[in-house]
Amino acid sequence: MFMPTAEEKKRLLRGTIPRARKLGVDDTLRGWSWSAPPLLSPYEVPLGLSEVANAYCATGRDIYARRVLGAETEPNEKMILGSALHSTLREWTVHAKRKLYESGAEDIERAVREIRAFPEPDLPEARSLVAYEADAIEFRLREAISQFPRIGTDALVAQVLPVTLGQMLDGAFLGLSRRLSTDLLNLGEPAVLNIIFNDEKRSFHPLTLAGYALVLEAVYEFPVDVGVTVYASFRNGRLQIEREFAVLGDELRMEFIEVRDEKQRMVADELDPGPCEECEAWCSK
Repeated sequence: MFMPTAEEKKRLLRGTIPRARKLGVDDTLRGWSWSAPPLLSPYEVPLGLSEVANAYCATGRDIYARRVLGAETEPNEKMILGSALHSTLREWTVHAKRKLYESGAEDIERAVREIRAFPEPDLPEARSLVAYEADAIEFRLREAISQFPRIGTDALVAQVLPVTLGQMLDGAFLGLSRRLSTDLLNLGEPAVLNIIFNDEKRSFHPLTLAGYALVLEAVYEFPVDVGVTVYASFRNGRLQIEREFAVLGDELRMEFIEVRDEKQRMVADELDPGPCEECEAWCSK
């Protein structure tokens, strides 16, 4: 689900990435400039990146309730399902890479058989997800072998599964949690990957991409200019996917930093933002 189609890849390589390079990013808004304003965090409140970027509770009172009042919120069915599907995808990806390395580029038929032998999940949505990924990787494997008959095993894995799921990051440089986790897609250059299950598009979703780009730049000191949000939903037992590519420019980065400062101040000064008018079902009142 993370691999773009041929049309999307063309749009990415000829549109999004060139536009990102043309626009550029002010050096003060690169993650490696974490030691000076505006990136320097004014508060010692290490929020999680999702706490900063998400705005399902419009006023942020969910964070106030959890961080200031000490309230414990129970995850709803949607959150539990999303977590289970992310876990299944990560387990399947590790399984697929392992079987590819064990079989080698010389025995693709064996690799395909063993990848398809992944244990069947209990959840119907997870079964649909695994079936989709198994079909997709078989197509990519056969395409890669036909195009590059002498490709080595390691190069083949990088070609068909250019993804790292659950990359652990220390967000302390940006005043965030020291235990962050993100997904990465390598399409010639690193791209932040955000996979969202069963949700509509939200205006704040790109902030997650910008936040992780800043953290990656702070930790590894290489530029991250592009992000991908994958919207995955299930209709009548079928997986439907839509991908949104984003240029992680100055405006988006600055918005993330401003939201970070605002939410950290709310917690540090114990400022009750009040409930929002249209709370999600799980939001703290």
